Amino acid sequence: MLKHLSVKNFAIIENIEVSFEGGMNVLTGETGAGKSLLIDAIGLLLGDRADKEVVRSGQRHAEVSGVFAPLNEAVKDVLNENDILFEDDELLIKRRISADKSNLIKCNGETITLGELRKITAHIADIHTQHDTKRLINPDTYLELLDGYDSAIGKRLETYQTNRDAYLEVFREHQNLKSKRQSTLEQMDLIRFQLEEIDAHNLTRGEEEEIESRLNTLKNFDEIFQSVQAAYTALEKKGVLEETYGAAQELSDIADYDEGYKELKDRVESAYFELDDIKQTLSEKLDGLDFDPEELDELETRRHTLSTLKNKYHRSVEEILDYREEIQEELENYSDYDGLLAQTETRLKERFEELLKAASSLSEQRKKTARSIETALMSELGDLELKNAAFEIVFEKTEPEDCFDAERFGPSGLDAVDFHLTTNKGEPLKPLKNVASGGELSRIMLALKTLLVRQETLNLMIFDEIDSGVSGYVASQVAKKMRSIAKDMQVLAITHLPQVAAAAHRHYHIFKTSNEERTAAQIKPLDHEGRIRELAVMISSDEVTTSALQSAEELLK
Repeated sequence: MLKHLSVKNFAIIENIEVSFEGGMNVLTGETGAGKSLLIDAIGLLLGDRADKEVVRSGQRHAEVSGVFAPLNEAVKDVLNENDILFEDDELLIKRRISADKSNLIKCNGETITLGELRKITAHIADIHTQHDTKRLINPDTYLELLDGYDSAIGKRLETYQTNRDAYLEVFREHQNLKSKRQSTLEQMDLIRFQLEEIDAHNLTRGEEEEIESRLNTLKNFDEIFQSVQAAYTALEKKGVLEETYGAAQELSDIADYDEGYKELKDRVESAYFELDDIKQTLSEKLDGLDFDPEELDELETRRHTLSTLKNKYHRSVEEILDYREEIQEELENYSDYDGLLAQTETRLKERFEELLKAASSLSEQRKKTARSIETALMSELGDLELKNAAFEIVFEKTEPEDCFDAERFGPSGLDAVDFHLTTNKGEPLKPLKNVASGGELSRIMLALKTLLVRQETLNLMIFDEIDSGVSGYVASQVAKKMRSIAKDMQVLAITHLPQVAAAAHRHYHIFKTSNEERTAAQIKPLDHEGRIRELAVMISSDEVTTSALQSAEELLK
């Protein structure tokens, strides 16, 4: 249970220190006095997210701390798992919320994360807020309420979710394969087209250089022919060869006299043979020179074709040929997607059957638990003056069409549930959200919380105006139910009903004080006389009358 609570610089709370005991504790006070703020502060100790807006204006940070004791075995197990020491069976939790978001959480002096805090406090307390009652008119929350009642559901839900993860993994693999297959088929069509296109142009390596060389010759044919012919004529008609040969012979006669003359003779002879070879080559060039206008057109056309192909592929001819080899290999290695899809579909069907089995098992346990809740809740509602009520948890199961219908498998299974109620004899059951009044919703939620208490190992139950919408004799029955819960655990309750406040073992009054500068919330434990006075205020609203005081005293007897 919560033994001690300290709250500093938390909204309008400047500094509150309060100790609680076991049994039923009520908090009363005017609207806006800070009752719900105190519950919000406790919520931070239990793992609620912090908002920097709660830091009191003008302060750097807010601080909330609480001492919980004794600790149940479930809490001790989590503390041991997280290597958090505890002495005297106590747990000290501190939260510091800074205006700059540099928040801090400590548990028995050890800094922990918000997730770790929630794991620890999940076995300590449950807070019922006014928002929780509204959940009763929201069918989207019904599965969560149902699943929280029975731990056996949680185990089967965990099995279902494990199977769902395995199924979805194979399903996504199958979908990716289908997508890749389609994409690859489209890619293969493109590759085949490109192969055919490249092959149709009969490309050869070095072709561009040959074309450019031949075009250069044809475009400059006249100049080339004239120059070659003139060079040949110069060697043929001017006796250059004969004169060179003669010079070699003259030097040959004196070659034996001096090594220098022999070298000159060899050089002249070499020049003679070189010139003779040049003359022969020039002759062959002249014989081979032939201008063909059709060839020029063909080469120009071919060059244009190659240029267009290069621009299309953004590659040179050699690079296009390299690319052709790559896509040819890719086409040859094209995967058998149909075979892979068939294998994956077989695995998917296996996962589908396993998931269906887990979903059915989960649904069966939920239905079994639902029948138990219906029976137990009817008894609790009778205690809360809803004796003619009938309550039913109605199931709607959505069956998947086939193994590819993954959308039907939600995180919580295939079940959808609705709560049906009637509070009058002879009237048919209708959806709870359509027929229940505010007071009836409060009593139904209190009954559900009573059932929850029996299933959990909690030490603390907090109610924030769960008695909203009830009055008179019904309020007395609500008070009895809350006090009966307090036999098994500590109860903290915010209430505006004198019947509920009178049923408590201890009563705390929350009020605001003001000076010239600030307003601050305060809390005061009430003695017997103080309780009578506060109950009288709650009864009479305005002026405390003798009659109200007498009624308050009667309530406390």
